[in-house]
Amino acid sequence: MAKFWPLGRGFILSVTGQTGYIHGLEDAEPGSDPVQLTDRFFLSEADIRGFDIRGLGPRVVRRYYDSSDPDNPVLLPIDDDSTQDDALGGTAMYVVRTEVEIPMSSAIREMGIRPSLFFDVGSVFGIVDPTLTTSPYPNGIFIPRRDDQGNALFTQVDAAIVENTVCTATATSVVTNPINPNPPACLPTARNSPIGSSLPPFVEEFYGDTWKPRVAVGLGVNWNSPFGPFRINVAYDIVSYEGDDPKLFSFNVGTQF
Repeated sequence: MAKFWPLGRGFILSVTGQTGYIHGLEDAEPGSDPVQLTDRFFLSEADIRGFDIRGLGPRVVRRYYDSSDPDNPVLLPIDDDSTQDDALGGTAMYVVRTEVEIPMSSAIREMGIRPSLFFDVGSVFGIVDPTLTTSPYPNGIFIPRRDDQGNALFTQVDAAIVENTVCTATATSVVTNPINPNPPACLPTARNSPIGSSLPPFVEEFYGDTWKPRVAVGLGVNWNSPFGPFRINVAYDIVSYEGDDPKLFSFNVGTQF
């Protein structure tokens, strides 16, 4: 929906709005959402200026530890460069964008330049709280590699020799049994070595699932250039919430006004 009103003296007011709701028809497993991630609503700088791509709404934030002092590890702030976040979208959303075009001289208008002031409000929300993972400090967690049947894989030493008092493997295989049934005599243990990767210590936190509006104000400039229409926005988020990803400058091809 979009409406335009002349305010006099060349000022033009526009108001655009949209809302939506998704309801899953199939039952979901306990703790999961009936609406799949790819079907949910996402909002970003194209919808509410002042926020990055998928920069607002429900998300899982993974915070790592600053272990410069091993005796006193602390979680890094969520805006740290090392922090990772996954936007989860929502099943409900609303957006209202209000914009006033500023009149300019005929010479500037002939150049295709049209500045405007804007005020954007909106939110995306409404999902089942996700299951969060914690990788405990200081060792983290180990993620095993698995075969097609889901069995964890292990490296098994099938043959070994002693070289300079060191038991050295001469033949190995990948197996699903954690215990070597016929370990070479020089091995200190019959346990096979798990195959996989270790994740460093971190904590996952859930943010942003609220109907309360995010609000941004700013200045935009449309330019009908010889190469096509361009839009530059300078926006400031005056209302945001923990986990949101504000963005001061944005640039896109095409106009919204």
